[in-house]
Amino acid sequence: MEEERETVVSKKANPAQGSSTAKRSCCTFEPDLLPFKLFYFAFFGAIGAVFPFMSLYLKQLGFSPREIGLFAGVRPILGFCSGPLWGSCADRWRMRKYLLVISTVGWVAFIMGIGFVTPPRKVEDKCQSVGLNQSENMPVARNRVLTIEEALPDSYAKLLENRGWMFDKEDLHRAFIIVFVLIVFGELVQSPTSSLADSGCLEHLGRENMDKYGCQRSWGSLGFGALSILAGGVVALERYTVVICGVSIQMSDYRICFYFFAGSMVFTMVAALMYKFPKQEEDKTNGKPIPAVMGTFKLFCSPHYASWLFVAFFMGVSNGVIWGFLYWHLENLGASQFLVGLGSVISCSSEAMMFFGIFYIFRHFSHATLMAVGLVGYIFRFCVFASVTNPWLVLPVEVFQGFTSAGVWSALTAYMCAVVPPDNLATMQGILHGVYWGLGSGCGSLIGGFLVQKFGAPMTFWIFAGASAVNLFIFVIAQKFTKGHVDANEYEEIISFNPKKTGDEIPVDKLH
Repeated sequence: MEEERETVVSKKANPAQGSSTAKRSCCTFEPDLLPFKLFYFAFFGAIGAVFPFMSLYLKQLGFSPREIGLFAGVRPILGFCSGPLWGSCADRWRMRKYLLVISTVGWVAFIMGIGFVTPPRKVEDKCQSVGLNQSENMPVARNRVLTIEEALPDSYAKLLENRGWMFDKEDLHRAFIIVFVLIVFGELVQSPTSSLADSGCLEHLGRENMDKYGCQRSWGSLGFGALSILAGGVVALERYTVVICGVSIQMSDYRICFYFFAGSMVFTMVAALMYKFPKQEEDKTNGKPIPAVMGTFKLFCSPHYASWLFVAFFMGVSNGVIWGFLYWHLENLGASQFLVGLGSVISCSSEAMMFFGIFYIFRHFSHATLMAVGLVGYIFRFCVFASVTNPWLVLPVEVFQGFTSAGVWSALTAYMCAVVPPDNLATMQGILHGVYWGLGSGCGSLIGGFLVQKFGAPMTFWIFAGASAVNLFIFVIAQKFTKGHVDANEYEEIISFNPKKTGDEIPVDKLH
């Protein structure tokens, strides 16, 4: 009887979904879900072709760790501000599809602009100013002239870490301004893409099938991994060496990655055009009152839900540090572009498996348990990143990416989106994306850039391993001593939404 009641409640919550949706299985082929799978595969494939190599590309242009941290940090922080705003506009004026298409176009325009910035001009008259002499003035040992790496190992490491000394200062400053402007304006346009795509998928699935969201999202991880290894393999074939002031610098043609990005985004735009938001269209046709989207923000005034948002923020910070500086650190340890791509494949395969299996995991473990497991995974990963000297040893650890990323995001999405009405899904997704992928990831990149430049990558990873342990303790205490159940009266007060008037009910007993 209880299962039948929950099924009836779910149908009331989203009348657009027929009875067949309640019988869906993750292993069932459903043509109506193909646009979502195509979108996730193509969109995250495009991201996988560029973003794992973005810090390496910017490093090759001559930018310092602090500047790269600024680039990586500004973009998601702007997304934190603009993402929820766009989501609220999409819900309030019922224009999710239009904003989704416009934002995908923004991705192509601005990311391709970054990929084809004119590189700064190299100069070879600064050898003395950076502490290097010509090879004939190098010390001699055993009847041979020592290399820069042998004679000045500390200086050599610093010169590889920050390559700005190779370039003309004016050209480097010009390139910095251009990239910064493209990032700022690009993020303002492209920030709502993921949240709008998620809201469309969740609306189509309905509240009773929300835990099957991971089955669709797993295609994004597959696309990310496939394009990462493909782009990384091709770039690895195009490596060449440049010698400046006696220092051998490995260079790569990273524009190849941007070509892969552009091709994948074509399919993303096709999938975006196939998206349908039937409930919004029906509400707009029937003249249904504009949803009270601002009430969704009040939900996080509750200590319990605020604690979830704080943990999401910190995990976003950790994710930003890993995204921004793990591959940077691996390259300093001697990793090739192929190894970087292979690492992306392993982590993305782990994500895909977790997304696909999360439907079954939710049957046995609570959302809070998965969040705690994700924090434990971050502690372990940071400890390994900080201690290894062989980059190949990082690959087995990337299996835990499934828990720290896919598991955490699925638990967060399923837990939080189940307490808002379907009309407010884009707003809630905008908030979650803004806090996790926006503010959290952006702060992680900024803080990571500062710490890496001051203390180096290994010490930075140790610091975040300790911070993750503290965050785990805070989350467990918050879950133990705060209330998370939302009954009809509380829900009406928090979100200004009355289930008794609309016929919608929230199966809150399934949230925990």
